[in-house]
Amino acid sequence: MEVLLIGMLLLAGLAFGVLGSRFLRLPRVVGYILAGILFAPDLLGGPLGAETTEWTRSIVAVTLGIIAYLIGGAATVTQLRQLGWAIVTATAGKVAGSFLAVLTGFALVGLAVADVPGWTLALLLAAIATTTAPAAIVAIIHQYRARGPLTTTLLGMVALDDALALVIFSLVLAAMDSTGFAAAIPAVIWEIVAAIGFGTAGGYVVERTARYLPEPELQLVGLLGAIVLLTGLADAWHFSPLLAAMALGFFTRFFSGAHSEPLFRPLEQLQEVVFVLFFTLAGLHFAPGVVWGHAGLIALYFVLRAGGQIAGAMAGARLAGAPRVISHNVGLVMLPQGGVAIGMALLLTGVPRLEASALVIVNIVTATTLLTETLGAVAVRFGLGRAGELGQTATIGETEKTE
Repeated sequence: MEVLLIGMLLLAGLAFGVLGSRFLRLPRVVGYILAGILFAPDLLGGPLGAETTEWTRSIVAVTLGIIAYLIGGAATVTQLRQLGWAIVTATAGKVAGSFLAVLTGFALVGLAVADVPGWTLALLLAAIATTTAPAAIVAIIHQYRARGPLTTTLLGMVALDDALALVIFSLVLAAMDSTGFAAAIPAVIWEIVAAIGFGTAGGYVVERTARYLPEPELQLVGLLGAIVLLTGLADAWHFSPLLAAMALGFFTRFFSGAHSEPLFRPLEQLQEVVFVLFFTLAGLHFAPGVVWGHAGLIALYFVLRAGGQIAGAMAGARLAGAPRVISHNVGLVMLPQGGVAIGMALLLTGVPRLEASALVIVNIVTATTLLTETLGAVAVRFGLGRAGELGQTATIGETEKTE
């Protein structure tokens, strides 16, 4: 039944995405997510035999790896040097702003879920709030062919943001697990260093191997094999697959130099298929009962995270002397939150102190993620448009005029 459902998701996602873009001027990813929601287990998915979403994990991991590879290769070393300090300070401000806003807000309200006291819930959600959804951001940049300093800054921030989020969440999780922050430091170092190390080595191997595979079709097989292998190693050896795939893309371009484009073009041609798969599968996690039962928590989390990261990113960018086009838009275009946040929430199921409530927290984060993916996608388009970096319009007819 899963194969049947995947076919239906691809076609429904295509229809929703094109219609939403043509008639409502929405980013296509919004339509993809809505199509996935329609086939969630509590809606059409149940009658079709898809009663759980466990089978989607491997597909989501591979599609996210492809997206991360393209993110890593999107910015050159020269571009990063030009905007490096702005990327660092804006990312630090965004992470600090979202963490502090969610932590303070939930601590003051004092809400508790199941057996989790208010302060613990606030700390967990604050750590998860620091993540960003690279898939939604890249999908919109791809659809509108965005180019410019804000786009370059955004791509650099996505990679650094999730690295910082990983560190913060690992430390918080260690504290929740009663092992203390000191015990978490070696694991955090391993996750980051191993991811970058394997990604760097993989980039070198990909560049060397590509010399003997001149045909684009063969290069595509090699690239997909490298990404899937790296994702599998990350899962088996417990380092970050997202950072590893980003490092793979970055160092593939670095080692290839002026001849790097052929190592990205084959995957770029598959981008839209990857986006449809990723976002429709994300929509499958929609659970109506969780949304209605925790609507207040979801709304509070969304508002606090959005306000904190917009203010923090703006302050960080201004600190680095970034131009107005970056400082006034960078927090807005970082609004989406996706698979990384859900993955962090799923890790809570392995914490003894949180066993009874982990599933509730996972569902709250999942429902909130769907909200940030849809509204966040619109925010990314708005921010890039306000910065004047959209290379094409949303509709097919208008696209033809610009080409």
